[in-house]
Amino acid sequence: MSTKFGYSSELYLIEPQDIINLADAPSDLASEIKCEDDIVVLLGDAKTQTPDVLVRGRELAQKAFETQKAYVPVRFIFKSSIAAWNILPIFFKQLRQHFKFTNKNIYHTSLKNIRELHIERGFRNAENAYDISKRWHISPEERVRKYTELKESLLSKGFDDSKPISIMLCRRCGIKDSVDDGHHRIGICVENNIDRIAIQFKAAGALPRFWQKIGLKILPRRN
Repeated sequence: MSTKFGYSSELYLIEPQDIINLADAPSDLASEIKCEDDIVVLLGDAKTQTPDVLVRGRELAQKAFETQKAYVPVRFIFKSSIAAWNILPIFFKQLRQHFKFTNKNIYHTSLKNIRELHIERGFRNAENAYDISKRWHISPEERVRKYTELKESLLSKGFDDSKPISIMLCRRCGIKDSVDDGHHRIGICVENNIDRIAIQFKAAGALPRFWQKIGLKILPRRN
């Protein structure tokens, strides 16, 4: 039985050093992946300590690094943890949670690029910080305290790579990537002109690539 792969809806601009540090994917695995992009990375699983691997594009990434190019466009692919016949978890968050996994590696990118992809679920600032829902309600004083502590930490220490922005691939309807965690940090970085950030990916399942491409043309764009 062939492996079911999911594809990031976006090309992410990643620092070349992060790409050339990856090991190459085994040739038999790489041959299963059908993708037209120049640089392709297959995500691993942090829980099982399975690292991300480079499917193709080493020479391009190496040349970009040697010429001091800031970023290279990368397509990220993952092995679906949801069986092909089990379509409901792709659309329902409560079911999808049981299949969600996080990749092992961290990547560096431009916040400007992330915002241009329109994958945020909202924008957080001092006025609406941690005012998420009635279920997660906290007092105004606690909201101010949490936001102030986060802002002071970012401004004094810089962006903490050990706490990357989390992006879930194919989160919306099995089609579109979406920021999963880190909206408050994004807001603080925007307001304070911090552009270099660290990101990590989560995934579970996705619609087949053919339907994903069609869906991306009709799915309403956020912000």
